[in-house]
Amino acid sequence: MKLLEQILGELGADLTSSLVLVPGKCCYIKSVKTVCDLTPALITVAAAKFKVTLEGENMEVGEYFQGDLLVNGNVRGVKID
Repeated sequence: MKLLEQILGELGADLTSSLVLVPGKCCYIKSVKTVCDLTPALITVAAAKFKVTLEGENMEVGEYFQGDLLVNGNVRGVKID
């Protein structure tokens, strides 16, 4: 993660919010404020400056603590508004 943080920092990216996807396994979202929808096929969250919708199968919240959300399952699509 240090390399990713270094690259994003050099690009001027906002490091307070991020999303990391491991296809077929999990998705990590940082700076989550609210979980809006929560089903095994659809999870929607309001994050720092955007809304994230995950579509997939067998998804469930693995961890949710101090704005960090880990979703386990087969995430097939990510939409950011």
